[in-house]
Amino acid sequence: MASLERTRAGYRLCSLFESRLTSPLLPRWPVPAQVRQCIGESLRRGFDEVKDATGSVLISPGGGFFHLQKTPLEQASAGDRLEHIAWEAAQTLVDPIDRYVVDYVASGRTAYWFAVRKEVFEFWSELLVSLGVDQFRLEAEPMGLYHACRLAENGIGSRIAGIMVVQPWIYFVAAESNFLIAAEAACMERPDKDNGLAGTHTHDKTFAEKTEATIRRWLGGGPYAHRRRSGGYRRVLLCGENAQIATLSRHLEAKQVPKLETLAPFSKCTTETLPDPQRHFLVSQSAFSIPGGLAHMALEEEKS
Repeated sequence: MASLERTRAGYRLCSLFESRLTSPLLPRWPVPAQVRQCIGESLRRGFDEVKDATGSVLISPGGGFFHLQKTPLEQASAGDRLEHIAWEAAQTLVDPIDRYVVDYVASGRTAYWFAVRKEVFEFWSELLVSLGVDQFRLEAEPMGLYHACRLAENGIGSRIAGIMVVQPWIYFVAAESNFLIAAEAACMERPDKDNGLAGTHTHDKTFAEKTEATIRRWLGGGPYAHRRRSGGYRRVLLCGENAQIATLSRHLEAKQVPKLETLAPFSKCTTETLPDPQRHFLVSQSAFSIPGGLAHMALEEEKS
């Protein structure tokens, strides 16, 4: 969990909070009572760390809970756009469209639409209302990753890419001139078939080997530093747990993939007022990239 505030000088990091669940939240329903209780207690402690008003709340449900897809964005009214997105989602999703909550994010002439099952939305709604939060939104992890890159870069000029590893999932975004140009999620193990959402997966290699192959595909098949300027990336930012991304970076270097830079989402933020008990999180701030990016996303929407 991450909390940001916009100030005249930029952004201030207000709070960081981490809690490990005793049992994972998996895309199977119903959610076991003990898992729901653990998530509720963790969120309550996290909200207590935010001394002021909670403000906008954005939640990333995790890999396997959502379907994210890119589509051309028609130059039409907001209502017509939603109708087009709903039609495309109905053609793509496994079950009838009325079993999902669908939304989209516009980026130039492209839209990235996001679908999550209604029971997932209702689970988070009931849980957050019980904690005093009546307005919230679910977002896909790649959206948080994109905004984490924007936060760390003070906006995005020339082309960059971001990759986050949350085993067994990895997420990828590419952006240029503050426009999102690619967003993907891939599972490096078998997908959970109970969620009714599409997944990308392989079976026959180690996690590191599958991750390497997927990253090569995302970056265009070869060392991005040697590609033509029109297709290459000025920077490729990797984020996740420190130990995990360090191991992955060494593996990729050994495979002649250029060394990836660690994404530090709060490097341009004011952090002096972060409470002392939370300051140790700054060492591992890369792992907070998605919640930090979602907080930035909410503040950017308020500004516009």
